Amino acid sequence: MDNPLKDHRIDTTTGQLVVNGEPYLIRGIELHNSTSSSAEYLQPLWERIADAGVNTVLAPVSWELVEPHEGQFDFTLVDAMLSGAREHRLKLVLLWFGSWKNGSSSYTPAWVKLNPSRFPLQTDETGTPLDNLSPFSAANREADATAFAAFMEHLARVDSHDKTVIMVQVENEVGLLGASRSHGADAAAAWEASVPAPLVDALRAGAFPHVRTPDTPSTPTWDSLTGDADRTAELFMAWHYAAHVQHVAAAGQERYDIPLFVNAWLDSIVPAEFRSEDAAFAGGQTPGVFPSGGPLPHVSAAWKLAAPSIAFLAPDVYFGDFEVPLKGYADTNTTLFVPEMRADSHGVSHSFLAIGKYGAIGVSPFGFDSLNDDDTLDLRRTYAQLAALEKDILTAQTQDRVRGFRVSDREEETLTLGPYEFVVKASTARSDGETVGYGLLLQSDEHTFIAAGHNFTVAPRTRGGQPVGLLQADELVIRNGALIPRRRLNGDETSAGTRIRIAGNPARIHGGFIFATQTLPGLVRFSLYYRAKSHEAVERIGRRSMAADRG
Repeated sequence: MDNPLKDHRIDTTTGQLVVNGEPYLIRGIELHNSTSSSAEYLQPLWERIADAGVNTVLAPVSWELVEPHEGQFDFTLVDAMLSGAREHRLKLVLLWFGSWKNGSSSYTPAWVKLNPSRFPLQTDETGTPLDNLSPFSAANREADATAFAAFMEHLARVDSHDKTVIMVQVENEVGLLGASRSHGADAAAAWEASVPAPLVDALRAGAFPHVRTPDTPSTPTWDSLTGDADRTAELFMAWHYAAHVQHVAAAGQERYDIPLFVNAWLDSIVPAEFRSEDAAFAGGQTPGVFPSGGPLPHVSAAWKLAAPSIAFLAPDVYFGDFEVPLKGYADTNTTLFVPEMRADSHGVSHSFLAIGKYGAIGVSPFGFDSLNDDDTLDLRRTYAQLAALEKDILTAQTQDRVRGFRVSDREEETLTLGPYEFVVKASTARSDGETVGYGLLLQSDEHTFIAAGHNFTVAPRTRGGQPVGLLQADELVIRNGALIPRRRLNGDETSAGTRIRIAGNPARIHGGFIFATQTLPGLVRFSLYYRAKSHEAVERIGRRSMAADRG
């Protein structure tokens, strides 16, 4: 569908998501896999989702339910999701669970599952079939593309006016489990074929250091590449999975042109608590233990060359050091989005880091629908702050005026904004034992800033390390979606005008003694001044700060 205005698009200059012509920050949640398979089951959840400060719901659309019989399509569940989202003023990101979901093919229709001679599976080295449709099969590719095109055509027909759906994810955590590459007859023929010329050029430019091309002018075949054998197999699978996804994505995008993306099951060092035979989902370092060929940063060159219809690659982050994949995907994609992450306080605490440090268009904790209200406290608090600051954050992302962070009580981080440095530390006086602080700093003008988040302190100084003073600091509260000053903070709440304290309960003050619980803010606007400056300079800064306060 030709849509030159593209109401929903990715801004290729800034990497931001544009919705209805305006930059948009996703405060998302992803539903459990089976929640959207029943409109009745989903119906009572809409209000609770909206009340949590969520603005976008990620929900699966299952191929087996959309096309239960070949050529016969049923979009009743899609229409129910559109209706529920519109009623509660929510946007949708729909997830196409087609040929692959989490490294397997469990969401394919029965008529596909029961006809492996027509719709072949991949096999391991012993010839044993794996529960994974072959991306080398034209029949598999065409069947998936036909269903996805019908789905996107339906969206164009029923949603092009309201534009409730802002993006679509194509497949889910693509890749092969159980082998580093497929050994079926169709895969064997592809393995002996020439490596596509664009990928050869990328390899020779160093795009994938684990694999080398032969020192000959001729086009190499896949089996003539040298280097780590498993990584060569992974690259081979990445190209062919991406080529399948491109065929599917292009067929859908021709019907309805909105942003399409893919997500990845990460490779990772498995934490000790998840090292067991039935917990491979935690990751691993070997292709085939994690889904080989999935859209990971180190094979992003293959994915981008083979699947140009895909706007960006995205990580699903659950285990290990979250900052590693955040940085990896931010470095290899214009746009960063986290479509799945842990929904507990540990996961949610990385939201400001993703958005403020790495410029993410949003985050989406998984499984909100199974959590009680106490379990969603961190998410609701974080989303309320992000909602109040959304326009400021989106502008600041394009002007390098925002910094996100996450610190524990064993570390500190120094952030630079404008003419200042800010030493950020976690508050360690939580009665519940919490020792993590997280949030962001946003620069409003040269000397005025907003701090948001939870359980940290900020001590400002000049870039040269000289002390500065808090000219004034105001607690901000959210009323009718706007930020309104409430308390003027000073004294104990600002350590005598030397630092900003963001909600950590109770507050530790005066040499570590814990007084009666103080009510510390979660949002503060503050202005700074140089104590050693001339009277004229101090007055000039003061006039700017007071003008900003009136504004």
